[in-house]
Amino acid sequence: MASLQEAVVKKFLQTLEEDESFDQSKTAKLEALLKADGKIKPDDLAAILALPEGGEVL
Repeated sequence: MASLQEAVVKKFLQTLEEDESFDQSKTAKLEALLKADGKIKPDDLAAILALPEGGEVL
């Protein structure tokens, strides 16, 4: 089962890396979070994916 999860995470991160409109620093933070042991907390995802102050939704 772990290999399926790893494959999904790898493909997800690869898709984000190829997206020029997605902030690559967020990709690195997401990668660290997704590959870490333990459960992912919604607050951790929100902190990574939140817009910067004054940012716009595209």
